[in-house]
Amino acid sequence: MLAEMNRWFILFLSLIFFSCEEKDSSFSFQPIQANKPLLVGEIGESLEIIEIQTKYPISGTPTILKSDKYFYLFEEGIVTTLHQIGLDGNVRKSIDFGFDDKLNADGITQVILIENGVGVISRGTSIIWFDENLEERETEKLPFKAHFHFPITDGQIISFNNRIDDQEDYDILINQNGDLKKSLPIRKDEYNYVYKSYSSFSKWNDKVLFSQAFNDTIYVLDQEGFRPLFHVDFGSNAVADRLIQIQHPLDMLAFFNEKKYHYLPGEVYGIDIHRILFQINEKGTRKVGLLDFQSDELTVYPGIVDNSISNMILYFPQISVDGELYFGISGEQILENYDRIPDSFKHRLSTDYAESYFIYRLKIKPR
Repeated sequence: MLAEMNRWFILFLSLIFFSCEEKDSSFSFQPIQANKPLLVGEIGESLEIIEIQTKYPISGTPTILKSDKYFYLFEEGIVTTLHQIGLDGNVRKSIDFGFDDKLNADGITQVILIENGVGVISRGTSIIWFDENLEERETEKLPFKAHFHFPITDGQIISFNNRIDDQEDYDILINQNGDLKKSLPIRKDEYNYVYKSYSSFSKWNDKVLFSQAFNDTIYVLDQEGFRPLFHVDFGSNAVADRLIQIQHPLDMLAFFNEKKYHYLPGEVYGIDIHRILFQINEKGTRKVGLLDFQSDELTVYPGIVDNSISNMILYFPQISVDGELYFGISGEQILENYDRIPDSFKHRLSTDYAESYFIYRLKIKPR
């Protein structure tokens, strides 16, 4: 009788252990809708707003990069320019890329940082490295051709193919000091949609997160590669097999115009050990999702608002670095919302603020 009880007890413990293993490897969350924006004061410990005055107003949405010593802004609009900026907002140096140069503006796919060295990636295959004075240093051949590269350390880089290499069968390519690995087979039955991302990957404590457009799962990197961390359950609003029906660009345009589905657009931001922020598209409207592992809740907000200094709508961060979120706002946006911003912030603006660019640096409040 005692042996029989022990056997059932061991089986019971095994089932508990198995259930915990399954729960740790993959969660599924149903979004909870918030009827108001996420306020900076709710998640932030401090907010710094840096005004940047370049020679000409920055066009489009520049890529924001942050090293220990500098900000970098890379704009691809009317001009293709890399700006190096002190942490106080003063422009130190700028490089304009032309169309007849050695580094052709049309061929630039991304700009990355390793420590204080900045690298300009050409056609997804090679990096032209610049030193702290923005003097060209060397050219490095990448082991993979990819649209988005994410350096972790010197010698370790993760790449998101994003359909730039027709011969590749995997979405994620990992180079760890010459040891090459691949993760997430490409879903080749779906339409070959290529998109620009600012934060496909994000550091999260000692791990790396990954989000991909139209894939409702957020992944995390471990020793074996990328595995599912959690899934967002959009129910009947999910894209499901809709992308398989798309055959050409006009079909894709029709899909976007339908505005019937909920999906992840492929931007993720690690906040702290318990929370992850990411973008969500709900029937054509971009929103932000905040997953809290402590409360086991996924809350969807219509955006993020600075309620501490400027009263500006920040919408979404561009990157997260070391427990800080970085947002970009043009001076033109501030001009358009001048009536709603407080006098205390108006007094801080330069005379030509409408031609400036503003970086919002939000330090996350520790839990």
